[in-house]
Amino acid sequence: MRVFVLLLSLFLLSGCGPQSQEMGNIAVAGVLGAEPSRQGMTLWAAAEGRAGSPPSFYRGEGKTPAGALEDLSAGGQQVVTCAHVEHILLPQSAPELVEPLLSYAFQDTRQSTESQLWVVRTDGLEGVFSEKNDPVRRMSVLKDFSTAGQGFRPLKLREAAAALAAGDPVLIPALDLTGEGLDFGGFALYRDGAFAAWLTGRTALGAALLMGQPIHWTDSVGDRAVVLESTGCRVEPRWEKGALTGLSLTCRLEGLPAGGWQEKPGDVARLEETTARAMAEAFAVLRRADADAAGLKGRAGLTDPLRWTALSRAWEKTFSELTPEITVKLTLAQRC
Repeated sequence: MRVFVLLLSLFLLSGCGPQSQEMGNIAVAGVLGAEPSRQGMTLWAAAEGRAGSPPSFYRGEGKTPAGALEDLSAGGQQVVTCAHVEHILLPQSAPELVEPLLSYAFQDTRQSTESQLWVVRTDGLEGVFSEKNDPVRRMSVLKDFSTAGQGFRPLKLREAAAALAAGDPVLIPALDLTGEGLDFGGFALYRDGAFAAWLTGRTALGAALLMGQPIHWTDSVGDRAVVLESTGCRVEPRWEKGALTGLSLTCRLEGLPAGGWQEKPGDVARLEETTARAMAEAFAVLRRADADAAGLKGRAGLTDPLRWTALSRAWEKTFSELTPEITVKLTLAQRC
């Protein structure tokens, strides 16, 4: 834990921005993948082509991340630099690589700790790093989608390292490999060196809302659609005779009806109910794993700071037994 805290402080000394392109004999990788191999670790790198040319792919092996990176960087006809990679991908079969990669990123001052960490729900990455799936272009699209507030917020290396330094579990965004290439597939719950659970579909939406992420998504009542936006999730502890017994979770949404919307009685209540159900499903996954990967304890403490000591003492023992009371409040914009 002390190592992670020390390495986190080193982040303040660096801050170069990520990029992805080829420059003469130097290829600047935008996406990096890591998976286990007989040698120890295989690294894949993808660099965006110039002037409409196809992307370039590189591969290296080594016993450590540094060794594999050295092999990758000098193994072809170009020098490959991975210092400012935007996205780092791991297959679902390689949770043991999370901490070695984080450690390496913070020890090498050339590596950007702003890189985003993802888990691909495949057992290998060779198919991902191909011209057909073009991971650089696809991840660029996902990044822009998220930046616009229309997708799930990614996880940066420094954020993952901070959570692990505090001994907390982490929800790592997951990707599916589809016919269109990589696409968001939910979250992998990482704790104690393993992926303990997967949150997908509506459960992934519920997890993002539990974390308080400001996201947009489209829901519907029958054939009538509405675009919903979360504006935060308030977490309050519930006490009975000095004992922590549950949590009150309040999620606020704003909705913009799509074309042709004609509101009917009960529409708002049904949208609130389906959203609350998604949050309850996500909470149930975290509770079964006894893993507060949504940062609920910290936010509960902020709403009841005078009881922070009692909350901290009780949390570890009682989280797996807490009952959530989930309230979703939706405000629909009035159509002109």
